Amino acid sequence: MRALTAAAASPLRALLLLHLSSVSPRPPLTMNPSSSSSGYRSSAAAFASPHQPRGGGGGRRSGGRGGGDGGDRIDALGRLLTRVLRHMASELRLDMRSDGYVRVRDILRLSLQTFAKVPLKSHTVDEIREAVRRDNKQRFSLLEEDGELLIRANQGHTVTTVTSESLLKPILSADEVSVCVHGTYRKNLDSILQSGLKRMARLHVHFSSGLPSDGEVISGMRRSANILIYLDVSKALQDGMKLYISDNRVILTEGFDGVVPVKYFEKIKTWPGRAPIPFQR
Repeated sequence: MRALTAAAASPLRALLLLHLSSVSPRPPLTMNPSSSSSGYRSSAAAFASPHQPRGGGGGRRSGGRGGGDGGDRIDALGRLLTRVLRHMASELRLDMRSDGYVRVRDILRLSLQTFAKVPLKSHTVDEIREAVRRDNKQRFSLLEEDGELLIRANQGHTVTTVTSESLLKPILSADEVSVCVHGTYRKNLDSILQSGLKRMARLHVHFSSGLPSDGEVISGMRRSANILIYLDVSKALQDGMKLYISDNRVILTEGFDGVVPVKYFEKIKTWPGRAPIPFQR
């Protein structure tokens, strides 16, 4: 009787085992590091971390450990350095000098992740040097002082710790500038012609020292700009507007009370067609 019962149970047992083997095992639960209460969790962390689209996909490809290959890792580090050094020093309580420099060792202590999901603390000084070297717009400068390595963003700041005189070189003559042009978009032109160019949240209005097609121009405007506004440098300097140039050849000004009035526009053209746009000074 016992043998008969065992024989009858065998098919049922086999079916049960077949069913269990067809079910994928549940992956183990993992803790999202960004949800840890031990890290820096102000708006700065959200500013530094990318937003992933729902359902996955999109964004840069990365593979292997540490958030991708070396190129992605260094590129993501450079993007985070730009944000930290231009906009986040006060919130992160970084000791930033008036010329924009902060200690590299202080940067590497921050509890932030790069866009490659790599903790900033896991990066090295050599990787920061490499991020600076690779930046095609030359957005950073490094300085070694008393055995300490410091880093700064060359322009684009919103933090008020930085002063123009400490960060930038003054332009004293129009002869120092062959071209001074602000790139913008047609959708913004009506507002600009009414109110002038405003520095907005940044410390300065930005101008490029050349056109988007010039090989030596590396920073100062977006290549997608379709309107070019040329500054009358001679008139601006004559009337007391302070102009500066950064280490990466971006021309900057605070204007007057944060605005470059329309009367200092020399000409306006479309880009790349270069058709003149009439306007009232």
